[in-house]
Amino acid sequence: MTTQLLQAFLHTHIPATAALQIQVQEADREHVVLTMPHASNRNHKNTAFGGSIALGATTCGWALVHSHLPEAAGNIVIQQGETQYLRPAHGDLTIQTRPVAVESWQQMNDMFAKRGKGKIVLEIDVFSEGELAAVFVGKFMALKD
Repeated sequence: MTTQLLQAFLHTHIPATAALQIQVQEADREHVVLTMPHASNRNHKNTAFGGSIALGATTCGWALVHSHLPEAAGNIVIQQGETQYLRPAHGDLTIQTRPVAVESWQQMNDMFAKRGKGKIVLEIDVFSEGELAAVFVGKFMALKD
């Protein structure tokens, strides 16, 4: 799936991604990078709103599962997520997935094929002005229709 197709899918099926102006910069089966502008995601302190950071990180993980397992046809949910905010984010956000072990993907794929649902835990980093601002860990589940 191209970055343009993934972005169109996100903006159509998850409207909040369009409202927050999330842009897909890179996307393949192993890695996703998203960006979000500071201006539309800031709070009253002129730093990135925590909810926007969490939504961006959740979207990044969701997009990686979608890119890795297209046979789920977008039927992906987050089961659990935790965001650790490390420092205020004063600029635009760059959100990217961390590398995932081949064994983790294989386990998810096997579970999906055998049981109709597969789970995986992903770690996502959120950067602002070149500095790590937040770390998100989420458990995602892909389901067969």
